[in-house]
Amino acid sequence: MNEAESLSVNKANWQQNFVPPQFREQSAKLTVFFLWLFTFVVFARPEDIFPPLAPLHLTLVFGVCAGLTYLGALLLGHARLLWSRELQIVLLLTAWYIAGVPFALWRRGSVQMLTDVWSKTLLIFFLLTQALVTLERIRKLLWAIILSELVVTSLSILLSSRAIWVGDRMLGLNLGILGWNFLGIAEAMTIPYVAAIFVARRSVLKTSVLAATLISMTWMLVLTASRSGFLDVVFSTALTALLVLRGSSRGRIIGVGIALALVVAISLAPQVFWERLGTVWDGSRASANDIAASARESEEDRLTVLTRSLGYTLEHPVFGLGLGNFVVANGTDLGQPQAWVGTHNTFTEISSEGGVPALFLFLGLLVTALRNIKRIGKASFNNPEGAELNLMARATLASLLSFAFGALFAHLAYEYYLFYLVAIGVGVQQVARTMQAISPSPAPAGDFTSSLRRAAAN
Repeated sequence: MNEAESLSVNKANWQQNFVPPQFREQSAKLTVFFLWLFTFVVFARPEDIFPPLAPLHLTLVFGVCAGLTYLGALLLGHARLLWSRELQIVLLLTAWYIAGVPFALWRRGSVQMLTDVWSKTLLIFFLLTQALVTLERIRKLLWAIILSELVVTSLSILLSSRAIWVGDRMLGLNLGILGWNFLGIAEAMTIPYVAAIFVARRSVLKTSVLAATLISMTWMLVLTASRSGFLDVVFSTALTALLVLRGSSRGRIIGVGIALALVVAISLAPQVFWERLGTVWDGSRASANDIAASARESEEDRLTVLTRSLGYTLEHPVFGLGLGNFVVANGTDLGQPQAWVGTHNTFTEISSEGGVPALFLFLGLLVTALRNIKRIGKASFNNPEGAELNLMARATLASLLSFAFGALFAHLAYEYYLFYLVAIGVGVQQVARTMQAISPSPAPAGDFTSSLRRAAAN
């Protein structure tokens, strides 16, 4: 029996002898199935590519199905409520948002943001924290994200004549996070997980899909000519090399591959990319041509809304302007059509619309997720899946930090994306606790056990 067969047998024996029945039976597996479908359609937005799909409301259908199947599993005793610290913070944040509605500048708009956007984010976040109780489920969810990114970016490149262009910059076929200035954040969030899966999974097919996803996303990012997106990807790549790829020969391979993809994409980049990127370190280029001037104007507009969002925070420090009300306040006060824009900063979006307490809760959520997942990434495990769990923990840490960097340039306070990462982090913690509880030979108390107990206590 070779090493791979021995590992497979040991893993099967471990799952059969030590994993509790509710995890072996994959409780609420229908919920996981619908969450997978929901994740794919919410990232890929197939209705943007094929408009006839829009009346089907796929995200609503799959989200409702996920909720109903989880409720059924809960009532039948096939699932149990899991109360993580992260979930508690999100519920407190929700309560604060609701409490601020009577004080909103435009109450109806605040209510609409709560019901049309935040309530869906809250539901999916709750379901993810309940359903991601095994490493296999976390892995499948990541593949839903990766495949959606591959489909959208490759189609945007291949069908460029159908894609939306703004001057020489490609917006793409996707009107969500996989297009325009959001694409860089999406790629930065994904790179650590692509690296972790590559190191843990030795498969020619999976490696090919991962490589194709990185290449297509990087090339489309160059076509969008997004400066903040490109910087976020560079930041994520550095974090991935430091946190995920260290100490692994396969890790070094994927590290070289990511760096090579960036170098090739940059070397083939169109002029609009170089003109916009050049304004980052050379402000004098702003007057060189129309592209550079437009980039400089964009910087000034972002600085303006940042300043105004800080001003609104000081004026309304407790409950803010109300969810989604910054655009209304800014546009009304300035009286200019171009002033009806968001904050371009997630943190000031929350402080100006939800108040300083909401910002503290949001930061508390981010810090809690980072702290807990960092402890799991340093833990030691005595079972076949422990090494992969460590990789996932470190990848989640890098992804959360990459999102935090990208959030400085985009307003995504009420959207799904951060909450997917936090939910994955909660899932990693759940898997780690299960491994600790059923480990046939416990790890030294000074290493894994003590770290895990501290994480559980938090």
